[in-house]
Amino acid sequence: MTAALLDEFKDAMAALAGGVCVVTAVADDGTPRGYAATSVTSVSMHPPLLLVCQAKTSGSYGVFSRCTHFGVNVLTAEQAELAALFATPGADRFRGTGFEPGEHGTLLHPEALATVECHRRDTVDAGDHGLLLGEVCAVRTRSGDPLVYHGRRYQRVQPV
Repeated sequence: MTAALLDEFKDAMAALAGGVCVVTAVADDGTPRGYAATSVTSVSMHPPLLLVCQAKTSGSYGVFSRCTHFGVNVLTAEQAELAALFATPGADRFRGTGFEPGEHGTLLHPEALATVECHRRDTVDAGDHGLLLGEVCAVRTRSGDPLVYHGRRYQRVQPV
């Protein structure tokens, strides 16, 4: 792929709005790990499966690629600062942010628009990313407006 084609591909993906999530897991030593993600999608309803993408260059990739459970926190429009924190390499992501343990040991944010706990079924190699495939084992939702990422910035959804 040429540099020009790669730049155009990045611009095309920046045109695709995505919901902003914080994905969490706990390392074998008990250390919480998490990252911001917009590449999250449902895969199947029977059984309920969810897919999350993570860069292999992420410092927590090893934790997520072998964890037993992971959590997905769908952020509200008011949580842009939290999203930015989890997108910042080297940041102290969990101190004072309000995450609490879920039923299956993942870390969930009580103010998230939705939380989904998954049992990791597989991690699939996909170029410079890994695809975490999880079977849903717990869900919580609440009303509110989602945070979206579009045009390389956080935005709110506006009614059409």
